[in-house]
Amino acid sequence: MMGYELTRRHFVDLLHAYHPSSYEAFGADDARFSTPMYHAMKCRDRLHVALKSGLRRLPFEKQTIVDLGPFPGSLLRLLRRLDYTHAAQLCGAGLMVSDEFVQFMQRDVQADIHAVNLDPAGGQFQSKGYPEKVPLPDNSVQLVFALEIIEHLTSPFHLLSEAYRVLGSGGHVVLTTPNVTRIGNVFKLLIGRTPNDRLAPPGYNNPDDEWRPHAREYAMHELAEMLCQAGFDIAESRFFLGEDTQQCRQSVRQHGINGAKWPFYLVPHLRGSLLIVGRKP
Repeated sequence: MMGYELTRRHFVDLLHAYHPSSYEAFGADDARFSTPMYHAMKCRDRLHVALKSGLRRLPFEKQTIVDLGPFPGSLLRLLRRLDYTHAAQLCGAGLMVSDEFVQFMQRDVQADIHAVNLDPAGGQFQSKGYPEKVPLPDNSVQLVFALEIIEHLTSPFHLLSEAYRVLGSGGHVVLTTPNVTRIGNVFKLLIGRTPNDRLAPPGYNNPDDEWRPHAREYAMHELAEMLCQAGFDIAESRFFLGEDTQQCRQSVRQHGINGAKWPFYLVPHLRGSLLIVGRKP
């Protein structure tokens, strides 16, 4: 048996019954939001698109799922709450992995979380001695997620090679990332602003802060070329609206800008987010 169809209605019901952990909640006094907010709700469009795409390719009889960049745990916690993946082996590998977070995820959803440096080319965390390989055997995994992580890496090829190594034949990797050709970036260029204003400021180098600013954003053809170079076949690619500014406090000017963007979303490559799925032959 192959695949499960996660409908939007089922996903919304899942979120309504979801209790965020302390790692996911932004807090009632967070001035960015008009209502109390947590990570899974803020990122609901992205999470639904990625989960729907991955789960329809996941077999029923054997399920080992890896989340590359698991903090704050939303993806793995949602997976454990689905009947289809209730018994799956769940694993996460990446940064921002404290002992307390590891223990919480094991206790809460029986997920094994590991501190792994997936961007050794960057050199920022070499002094911490983190392993650079996901601690799983070759060809042992059916599904890998890498959501909103590739744009933070100095070089994405180590992450892609690790995903390829741990996946078995017929396994899939699901990536999402901001779209560098989105209409918001086009608007910035038209008024003489750089679209890279969220990237690392000059001199940013804090090895104790394991969250990294964006190092590079990508167009769809670049992601496809990199996946193919890593050995994957392209199983799916799509542009989607990953609007994570819902319930955010915004000025009248920002509301006007957001309204001006909507007609352009009819053109797929001007939408805000990319999803691409690679299949290991």
